[in-house]
Amino acid sequence: MRQAADRFSAFWSTPNLKAWALVWLGFAFVPTTINAFALLTEYERTNQDIPAWEPFLREYSSGVALLLVLPLVRWSINHMPGWSEAPLRCVAQFLGTALAFSTLHLAAMTVLRMAAYGALGQSYAVDDLRDDLPYEFRKDLLTYLLIVLVVVGVRHLIRLSRSLALVEAAANAAARATEGQGPPETAAAEPARLDLARIELKVGSRRVYLAPADILLVRSAGNYIEVVTAEAVHLVRRTLADFQAELPPPDFARVHRSHLVNRGAIVRIDNRPSGDMDLTLSNGATIPASRRYKSELF
Repeated sequence: MRQAADRFSAFWSTPNLKAWALVWLGFAFVPTTINAFALLTEYERTNQDIPAWEPFLREYSSGVALLLVLPLVRWSINHMPGWSEAPLRCVAQFLGTALAFSTLHLAAMTVLRMAAYGALGQSYAVDDLRDDLPYEFRKDLLTYLLIVLVVVGVRHLIRLSRSLALVEAAANAAARATEGQGPPETAAAEPARLDLARIELKVGSRRVYLAPADILLVRSAGNYIEVVTAEAVHLVRRTLADFQAELPPPDFARVHRSHLVNRGAIVRIDNRPSGDMDLTLSNGATIPASRRYKSELF
């Protein structure tokens, strides 16, 4: 039971999962709830006799269907070519994915409604698709466009905040060095060591204290994680997501579902034809980096 709870906690602690959960709440759950109450009010005003649950079933089936197709949106954003590099391919992929998004959303929504109505002993009548498809596509195109703009915009803001954090940390270090609290060359050369707070590791019956800058790599190993430094590998019973929360975000990146890496330890990046990468670290180790986490690395 504890193991299952740890896995669930690690799954929910994944930064990407939290971000996409917020996307779904913002673009599906909240709007559909508002629409359901608005429809219910409209039916009451026009004296239409319908069950109170029907507007909610219709709207929430759309929201759940949107949740099911969100992985397609995420895939498209992660594989979208740069506008400056291939503008025509970028537009073609956007329109193609938007069409697939709308088609899958409509199909999933229809199946969910048919199943729900059937469970209630009623039938759900599918309207003429010639009228439905253009109407649904217009709505889904706007939803898809807004999701892409929000997600891409937030990712750029995160990268900007990380850069500003590094600049601010370097400026603070230089100011402290000027006041005689440390040699300026040390502060300038090692921005990763600016936060002197150490991380405590419970390794068996021992306690090991490490500075974040000394950690080259963290990888999952079943119910444990391996914290790799230049001198040793420490086996700790913790989840990767839980440990990531203690590390300074500008200096560490999730590059694989089972790997965290210190950006300063990367000495070479080799791209694979699949879009994945191989990262060579300062200790000579080579680790895989998934294209799914490319946005976390760059």
